[in-house]
Amino acid sequence: MLLRSITLQDFGLYAGQQSISLLPRTRYKKERPIILIGGNNGAGKTSLLDAVRLTLYGKLALGNRVSQSDYNAYLKSRIHVPPASKQKPSSASITLDFDYAEAGITHRYQVVRAWAVRGQSLIESLDISKDGSELASVPREEWQFFLQDMLPPGVSQLFFFDGEKITDIAEDKDSDEHLSHAIRALLGIEIVSRLRTDLGLFISRQERANVDDSADRLDEVMRDHGRLDEELSQLREQAAELRTRFDGQERTAEKARQRFIASGGDVAMRVGELRGERDLLQKRQSALLARIREGSAGLWPLAVAPKLLSRVLDATARGGTHSGPALSSTMRAALKHWLANTSDAGRRRWKGQVQQDFDEILKQATNKTATASTGTAQNPIAHVSNGRERLERALSQSRQEAAASGAEYAQIIERLRSIEAALARVDETTTDFRLDELRTAEQACGATRQEIESAETRIKELVYRQTVLERERTRILSEQSDRSQSDRRMELASKTSKVLAAYESALVKQKTRALEKAFVECFNRLARKGDVVRGVRIDDTTFQATLIDADGGQIPKRLLSAGEKQIYAIAMLWALAKTSGRKLPVIIDTPLARLDSEHRANIIGRYLPEVSHQVIVLSTDTEVDVEVVTTLEKHVSHSYLLDYIRREGRTEAQPGYFEALRQEMRGIHALQ
Repeated sequence: MLLRSITLQDFGLYAGQQSISLLPRTRYKKERPIILIGGNNGAGKTSLLDAVRLTLYGKLALGNRVSQSDYNAYLKSRIHVPPASKQKPSSASITLDFDYAEAGITHRYQVVRAWAVRGQSLIESLDISKDGSELASVPREEWQFFLQDMLPPGVSQLFFFDGEKITDIAEDKDSDEHLSHAIRALLGIEIVSRLRTDLGLFISRQERANVDDSADRLDEVMRDHGRLDEELSQLREQAAELRTRFDGQERTAEKARQRFIASGGDVAMRVGELRGERDLLQKRQSALLARIREGSAGLWPLAVAPKLLSRVLDATARGGTHSGPALSSTMRAALKHWLANTSDAGRRRWKGQVQQDFDEILKQATNKTATASTGTAQNPIAHVSNGRERLERALSQSRQEAAASGAEYAQIIERLRSIEAALARVDETTTDFRLDELRTAEQACGATRQEIESAETRIKELVYRQTVLERERTRILSEQSDRSQSDRRMELASKTSKVLAAYESALVKQKTRALEKAFVECFNRLARKGDVVRGVRIDDTTFQATLIDADGGQIPKRLLSAGEKQIYAIAMLWALAKTSGRKLPVIIDTPLARLDSEHRANIIGRYLPEVSHQVIVLSTDTEVDVEVVTTLEKHVSHSYLLDYIRREGRTEAQPGYFEALRQEMRGIHALQ
């Protein structure tokens, strides 16, 4: 197979019609297999790879379980939309020209996939021409299957790939159920298995006259298997549609939830709780106010000025028994002296009501009888002479009680404000409407979720039934292979079936051993350490590889560096291409990601020039820089630059690579 050109019409970032020649050219009498296509990130390199896959496989290019609605949405999203344009394109197309050899004769094919938006619908068309005329040997409704038989999707993954595919293989993340079948088809093993099945059907038809009903049963098994395939396909498409619907319903429910919360719905759900809490807080507030008033009438005011009170008590102790007026005069003098010498903050605390309360205390103390018993019982100042230590403890306790009461009161006030603000947000009419809206959206999500679960359960049941049928088919074929018939054709068919079984087993082993040998050669040719892998064991069924070191021990893949894992994946793809012997082009996007300088050099110098007769490399100027271009120059047929014109929102394919690199290369050539 040889790709000649690809033409894009309003596809992705490519506005209008743009054609890129992919046919390798001969320069200076030497074939040059590499076509280099450069572009910055977001310029449309990956879109070229996607365009090739989309042209050949249609919906299958997106995967095996993509619904038709998702595929239509994808096609709509790939129609070019120019910025600030009054008349936007409503259609797009991709044209792929290639040569393909059949029975030793090379034919030229042209595949055109086009689609257009008509109102809310999307119309897609597929046209195939062979050697300049419409393909007539295959009915139009089977053209898509014809392309898939020409190049199976699983096989194309091994030749048309990007850096992500390499990473998946390197990290064992490839969960594609068709990968094993693709490798078997690539190595020519799948056709033998298909021959065995066809031969079994032949034997079944010939045995209809026999007493046993194996022929009818095999036909029934194959029909049931086909019906299950159709039902599974429909169920998977239905499940994909349901998941798409569920995603939209979840977004709707989330928006309804946000509107419900914005209207105060979260508060409305607990209005009674908030009102009860408010009543309790108001009762506690009243109790605290009473306590604060009681403390203010007692020792709490004295606790505000502990130093001044201490000096007064000391003076009282030194002065012995004094009359009320004298003591009052002394305390006022001490207070005046303290106010004159203390800080501004201290004076501010003694202004206003505090100073008036203290004066009132002194006035009362002056008017009291100065007897020891009376002073001790009624006047805190007279009590000093007999219980200073007791008074200090009482003042300390009063100070703590006052601080705790004030802090609790502030917290209650703040909480009451927040409760009132929350209650003020509640609009019961709007809240009820939003609540109904939210419940409706959540019920829709629940119903769709149940449908999805039901569909997935049904899919599991059908897959299990398919497995049972496959086992029965294998059993019937095995019995037929062992059955000897008098009829010559039956005898030959039975022997042939046995031979094919043995041949298939031997072929798998032979191809696997050849693949192992090719992989070791490719890996050590690309790896920085040329002898890190001395062998590899590849499972004959799953094709999982186990690396072997020089001592015969296994090399866990986790011990390989990131670069070596990348080399592992590229080497496996290269070995498959060499072992298969199929002449297919290679399209690789960002091939040098996560590689160090030595591994990059090996990929550039050994892999890219040798992996195929046609190698299309999609890269940025930082990945394939001037050094890489200089190394590859003798292998490069021609190059393109995908130039993204930001102000016009489109990409234009121009001949040549990055201008800065070309100028730098000219300087290097001039120096040389």
